[in-house]
Amino acid sequence: MDAKAIKFIKGSLFFIITLAILFSIQHLWFNYSIKEPLTKELNNIPEVEKAVLEKKYKLGEPINISVTLAEVTNFHKTYTEINEKILRFLGKKPYELLILDNRTDELRELYYDIHYYIEKALIDGSFPMLVDKASEIAKEKNAEAKIYVDKQNMYLHLYKNDNSLYMLISRH
Repeated sequence: MDAKAIKFIKGSLFFIITLAILFSIQHLWFNYSIKEPLTKELNNIPEVEKAVLEKKYKLGEPINISVTLAEVTNFHKTYTEINEKILRFLGKKPYELLILDNRTDELRELYYDIHYYIEKALIDGSFPMLVDKASEIAKEKNAEAKIYVDKQNMYLHLYKNDNSLYMLISRH
């Protein structure tokens, strides 16, 4: 083997080792400065049953955050608190938040029964009518509906017995 081949092999090995070290450092940094503390913060919220963070190691891929909610009295307040904690840790890093619940087929059916009123309210702003209509339809099925609205989103919480369905609906 000539000197150029040996230099090329040494350079390639050095490059591969450097990349492995950098990826290891990135993995450790993510786990110990973001994943563990953010998961702990989210799990400290009383309404959060379980929070899980997953990061795909592709450039530009968002961090996936799954939050399973327990019994929630005010979905808007809980979602806002979750989102604020995430933003405090991630800043401008992209993320996707998935709210998990224990919905049943009956609650899904209830959502489908009122989703036309939701669409109408999003178009013409008839939120008071939506709240009344959703409560009326929910009572017919021995369930309850809570709707909160802010400038960006509509927060829908349907529940019956120990089961809940949470929906975040963008107003834009």
